[in-house]
Amino acid sequence: MFVAVIFILSLLLIGADWFVYKHYFSKNQSRNVRWLVAAMFVGANILPYIAMLMMWCFDMSSMVPMMWLLTVYTVLSLSRLALYVGLLLIKNCYAKWLVGVSLCTIVAVVLLVGVVRTRKELTVKSVEISSERLPKEFDGYRIAFFSDLHIGSLTSSTAFCRDLVERVNALDADLVVFGGDLVNARYDELTRRLQNTLGEIKARDGVVAVLGNHDTGVYVKDTVTLPIEENTRLLKERINGMGWRVIDDETLSVARGGDTITLTGIGFSRELLEHRHSADVADSLDLRYIYEGVPRERFNISVSHMPQLWRKIAALGYGDVVLSGHVHAMQMKARICGRELSPAQIMYDEWSGLYKEGNSHLYITDGVGSVGFHLRIGAPPEITCLTLRRAD
Repeated sequence: MFVAVIFILSLLLIGADWFVYKHYFSKNQSRNVRWLVAAMFVGANILPYIAMLMMWCFDMSSMVPMMWLLTVYTVLSLSRLALYVGLLLIKNCYAKWLVGVSLCTIVAVVLLVGVVRTRKELTVKSVEISSERLPKEFDGYRIAFFSDLHIGSLTSSTAFCRDLVERVNALDADLVVFGGDLVNARYDELTRRLQNTLGEIKARDGVVAVLGNHDTGVYVKDTVTLPIEENTRLLKERINGMGWRVIDDETLSVARGGDTITLTGIGFSRELLEHRHSADVADSLDLRYIYEGVPRERFNISVSHMPQLWRKIAALGYGDVVLSGHVHAMQMKARICGRELSPAQIMYDEWSGLYKEGNSHLYITDGVGSVGFHLRIGAPPEITCLTLRRAD
């Protein structure tokens, strides 16, 4: 899907560039100016194809330079499109350039703020979830939830992870939950130094994690040297070695006084990998084996990297709270007239924040790291402090 969006955007821009060049630069301009403008257009438009070539030729664990190319391309492309709105839609010569240049400047500034500042602004959100099914002993139970770290995409991984650990520990949570996509492609992105840093995250009931699609090794190019199953096994070992616990298609019990709730982690199966960006992935997916033997009368927290499984989990009688990541709000969202808007809405029915149907709640975090490009607009890196409340 991401490749398709880039391809469509590039075709649109090539057409717009050709129109602008033909009407504004091919006449009454010196040959050197025409060559310079043409070279700039060609150079800007080939950036995503160079990035895709890098992804094809090299292992995705070295994707930071590729992401910088896509970041530059995104800034140049969207700024150029803003300029063309003025040039192509307004007839008055002076007004079209004034509006076009103004829009281009505004868009460029917003995008650059997203590159330089927003993607590094680790924020903490507080969310309360009320349920009549929550046992009394768990009223006020606090969960620190974060997801999608994508270590291989971080530009200052040690400093960023140190800040993350301090923010999470400052919440003094009862439980810490990680929602998947710890690495970007390979298990060894989780270095010994980062293991030591992330291993400092503490909570009274421990730290649990599920795997995401990027954790499974499916993006490793050389699967002969590093088979997918081996990558997954080694990553699990490193995560467990940090003192976290990977819950992979299993359920834990958490006790408080005489009350107990259940915590289920949904692993990333081969079927999920094949349909990870599909809205209907859950239609043919059978999750019953994961919850076999789990009492329905107990309050259940389910952790699924993909939010598309929410209704399937609820239909089985579980998932009083479902925690998910994966979407990142596509790292772009804005609040307009009281509503949040994002390109993620094109692909996902539920894409960010808290949702409720019946007795089941879904919370989707916007994630911590970045993938595709080093850019976040209106969707800063997020740690969520979820407080469970017993509804009277």
